[in-house]
Amino acid sequence: MLCISQVDSGGLSLEDLDDRIAELGRARSIIEGELALALAERAGRSSARAASAVLRERVLEAAGKAGSDVKLAVSLAESFPATLAALASGEINVGQARVIERVADKPDYRSEEAILACTKEAPADLLSRYALRRERVEERDYSKYQQQRQDRRASITQEPDGSWKLFAHLDYMAGRRVSMALAKMAETFRREETENSKITYLQRNADALVQLVTRDGPQRATPASLLMIAEYDAATGELSSPRLDDGQPVPPEVLEQLLENADVYTAFADAEGQPLWLGRSQRSASLAQRIMLAARDGGCIGCASPTERCEAHHIQHWQDDGPTDIDNLAHLCPGCHHLVHDCNWQVCRGLGCRHRIKAPPDPFPNNGTTTYQLAQHSPVLRN
Repeated sequence: MLCISQVDSGGLSLEDLDDRIAELGRARSIIEGELALALAERAGRSSARAASAVLRERVLEAAGKAGSDVKLAVSLAESFPATLAALASGEINVGQARVIERVADKPDYRSEEAILACTKEAPADLLSRYALRRERVEERDYSKYQQQRQDRRASITQEPDGSWKLFAHLDYMAGRRVSMALAKMAETFRREETENSKITYLQRNADALVQLVTRDGPQRATPASLLMIAEYDAATGELSSPRLDDGQPVPPEVLEQLLENADVYTAFADAEGQPLWLGRSQRSASLAQRIMLAARDGGCIGCASPTERCEAHHIQHWQDDGPTDIDNLAHLCPGCHHLVHDCNWQVCRGLGCRHRIKAPPDPFPNNGTTTYQLAQHSPVLRN
């Protein structure tokens, strides 16, 4: 039985509060794991439908959520027992368990065991990226892309108040191109705003989308560059393993179209090319550096936002004499960039020498005068 003491969170120091959040999160994972074990057992004795009905009637879960929880529990019990055990012991959270259940052992992804090893470094929204196979693959499986192409759909519906809601589900190649075009147009709108503009990020995106679709405003879309990464075999003169910067493989039929107007960059540069080490000569990252950041980071190092929504951040800040060198730069989306500059979050090395950001230590600890208890009876919760 899990026992959690009630504590006045307002009396905790920032460090103690962060510790409590972490331990409560682990306690929640343990409960989620025990619930999954019970749901899998209930479904095995009768049916998944019956287990879902119990969740709906006894816990008052929505029908869709109840069905999803039972489906996950059954899948983990049957195919991913190590993941279920890690969830029940509080080592991973249910979001990470869902990622493992969805991608483990599928084409382009690593095994359950290998992905589990990444969970200590990667939150659920980054785990899929860490789970991607990075080694060279001669024969890639494009079935995921083909299935997404079959499943593509879009709709626009009018709400009761007269407003409109737009929905689209696109394959990863089309979606990325739309995302880049939207980011490019939104940046055009941002540059034209005045200091008195009070337009939010989402409002700007809405204006940019309308402009892209209708093409009847003063702004004009400019081409967005889609970065593809591939290995070059100098002996054969062939390219292999083409992929986007987030690791998604580029299908042959799409690659052929894109290569017709593609610029080719090598993954190195020196004094005779475009330098990747600019020192203090300029603050803004060069085109070559932005390309290398996209290839290395694959998006925001904090939340995995796509590259087109990221900015080049100086790890050692520019105002602190940080150079504009590739090893002093990292990709951050605006939100994570604010965490670093305004909330003192730190850029550090994570799993596989990848960059990540983490919260700073409490600058005003209370010297341990405020404590709380979080205990349980089997399994052990404390680290």
